[in-house]
Amino acid sequence: MTVILLGLGCLILVVITYDFAFTTISANKTGPVSLGVAEGIWRVLSLFSKLPGQSLNPRLTGPLIMCGVAFVWIAMTSIGWLLVFKSVDGALVTKATGVQASWAQTYAFVGNALSTAGASNVQPSDTLWDNLAALTAVNGMIELTLSVTFVLNITQTVVSGRGFLALIQIQDLADPASDNVLLPKLTDLCVRLNASPLALYYSSYRPERRLPQKLTQLAHRMATYPDRFDPYRTALSELPYLNISKNHDNAEFLAEMSKWSGQYTLHS
Repeated sequence: MTVILLGLGCLILVVITYDFAFTTISANKTGPVSLGVAEGIWRVLSLFSKLPGQSLNPRLTGPLIMCGVAFVWIAMTSIGWLLVFKSVDGALVTKATGVQASWAQTYAFVGNALSTAGASNVQPSDTLWDNLAALTAVNGMIELTLSVTFVLNITQTVVSGRGFLALIQIQDLADPASDNVLLPKLTDLCVRLNASPLALYYSSYRPERRLPQKLTQLAHRMATYPDRFDPYRTALSELPYLNISKNHDNAEFLAEMSKWSGQYTLHS
């Protein structure tokens, strides 16, 4: 047994399983690996959009980031299991000859197990590895199921956000009666975004449908009505990664809102 391979494989599986579970089912922001991947892809897209003569379709940002996060989940999970199965010589053998499986054959086996396809030219050599193969398949099935639910939650949050922005346009913000319509929707949206922050990376060709920027504009607009601003500030305080506290005055709150929305702005 190669202890280093086994330890490294188990470590990768623990890290990515924690990140995956935290991101998909905790309803509490995003796991550290997923957040790092999302921020990294966003920085690359931002740099690309600043190149002379280059333009980036804003509608691609969200899907590209989601694909990047999903790729890292799949890659790290498969690599983790690959190292586990290669930590012992002869853990997997070919069906035809019984010869020890190569690295490529082992990785193909892991891919088939995770996808629950089951079609592979190699097989476990004994009961222990057969059970681990079954555990790999369960791991893949859980990731597939939760990933679908997660993507659905993200897209529903994006749709809710755009619906709220449309609602703002048809309301008279100067009328105090609009608070009864906007505040419940705003509170629900901010709580949803806190649970699914990756939705903030979804953008639009239409500036009036770009959620982080329009929420910041809403905050600045409602701050001009000091007697009505507190409920809006309370709702907006639920936004993910907005570094504010009750000790911040309104001017500091608005400055932090502007800084926060800048994290999700492509400059082209």
